[in-house]
Amino acid sequence: MTYALCDGIMRWVLRMGRLMTYRRLAGLAIVLAALLVLTGTGVSVGADKKAPEFTLPNLDGDDVTLSELLEDGPVIVDFWATWCKPCIKAFPDLQEIFDKYKNCGLKVVAISIDGPKSMSRVGSLIKSKGNTFEVLLDPGQKVARKFHVTSVPRTVLVRTDGTIAYAVTGYRPKNHEELDAAVAKLLPEDCPEEEEGETGEETAGE
Repeated sequence: MTYALCDGIMRWVLRMGRLMTYRRLAGLAIVLAALLVLTGTGVSVGADKKAPEFTLPNLDGDDVTLSELLEDGPVIVDFWATWCKPCIKAFPDLQEIFDKYKNCGLKVVAISIDGPKSMSRVGSLIKSKGNTFEVLLDPGQKVARKFHVTSVPRTVLVRTDGTIAYAVTGYRPKNHEELDAAVAKLLPEDCPEEEEGETGEETAGE
């Protein structure tokens, strides 16, 4: 189901409104709303559009720019917050995908939208989870607004040409499979496997 189809249904409902009882019209409105919610949990309408450029500080205070990351390979941009439980649940899946494809140039940046009151918890939470991907700070949510983030987690896969290959809002176990498949399509089939113990060594060296 696409937004174009939903829009067509809405136009038809408006044309037929005079001929329908209020109860039937309300029922159709509920069905349409449900369809819109379902489309929001899959690949977003923004797929294939250009991802907004951004520069944000990481936990060390160094600036990180999207276009520079894309020089090495595709980038997963994940918007999250410390108070978002589904966001935290998604971290192991993001780490698994990062470990699987980082030797082929994949980058993962987790952009925290925590405000000043909760931003101090970002670093300690990431450390406690053992995540090794890049974490950026967007306390004013300026970048989140550029990506039209209305709720978190919001995960966006960006191709090396800057276009969006995949995007999803929310967390379901199925998202991990979809994201993994989308990443695999952007990378060579002979991507070198991660060496045993590599993840542990990186984590220990942080």
